[in-house]
Amino acid sequence: MEENQNNIATSNDAILTELRDLSKKRLFYQKISTCCIAGMLAVLLICVLIVIPKVSTTLSHINSVATKAETSLESVDKMTDSILKASENMNKLVDDNGENLAAAVKSLSEIDFEGLNKAITDLQDAVGPLASLMKKLGR
Repeated sequence: MEENQNNIATSNDAILTELRDLSKKRLFYQKISTCCIAGMLAVLLICVLIVIPKVSTTLSHINSVATKAETSLESVDKMTDSILKASENMNKLVDDNGENLAAAVKSLSEIDFEGLNKAITDLQDAVGPLASLMKKLGR
């Protein structure tokens, strides 16, 4: 029986030794795994610390550009309204002056130029002797 207990004790010692060796291997690999995770966390933290300020600056620039674009669009809207009003006023001016221009052309076409020329000639004939008389009198 003692021999049986010795065999069991030796067997238990072997099992415990094997368990201890396996635990040491697990601990070693867990340390490696922990170091890798810590390294990845450090790299991630450094990347975040570098990227966040750049993202913040970029967002700030985007906001300022969006504000400027909005202001520009408002200015374009005002300019478009102004151009439309100017166009309407130009159309009104052309319409109003078109009627006056048509009336002026009609009035000019109704003038009797031959009669006007004859009247001027008659006036020259009448004033000519009077002018020569005044010239002779010295005035």
